[in-house]
Amino acid sequence: MFVLAINTASSKTGIALFEVINSTVKILAKNTWAAKNNEAEKLMPGIDKLLRKKKKKYEELNQIYVVKGPGSFTGLRVGVTVANTIAALVGAELIGISTFEFLHNQTDLPILLFGGKGGVFLSENVAQKPELIDMPELNEVLAKRKITKVSGDIIKAQIKVLKKVKFEKLKNNFGSVMKEIIARNISKKLYKSVKLVKPMYIKGPNISISKKQITFN
Repeated sequence: MFVLAINTASSKTGIALFEVINSTVKILAKNTWAAKNNEAEKLMPGIDKLLRKKKKKYEELNQIYVVKGPGSFTGLRVGVTVANTIAALVGAELIGISTFEFLHNQTDLPILLFGGKGGVFLSENVAQKPELIDMPELNEVLAKRKITKVSGDIIKAQIKVLKKVKFEKLKNNFGSVMKEIIARNISKKLYKSVKLVKPMYIKGPNISISKKQITFN
């Protein structure tokens, strides 16, 4: 079985090709690059190159995983659309995972995720519903919850706002993280295949929003 994974919801775009044999997941090829809202020009050529490198065709893909957000509108829209389209054309199973699930698979620390210039999402663990926190309130919220270390995907200006809280950068690469997620899904069946993945933009559904208004740019 061959599996393609796509992530355009983060500050780094990631794609990876895997082969699954008897529940063992092997990385065949992978690539990542800094997201600059140019995924429309780079994503499909990147996937084409990945497949050609291992002499594989789209028709050989059995599953497609895509990180469905929250994430920026431009990159996320491209990644989810590409995943939906490929899956529909080749008849592959389609599985969407949230950005929070993707990040929590890399660390046990609470996660901070970019939520626009005015705030960040806080996800203390994968089982807890994320919250959108105003930047002026962030340090107070973290202090009340006795959180002294965090990780995640936020911009440098937001990291500088943190007081008495250490931000630890994520070290795992996209291919390694997705390998673990795919292997866990095979053994525990955590995710179901869907006909269509719907993107979760920064102001998407199923997120607890702070009562204060936040401006998204």
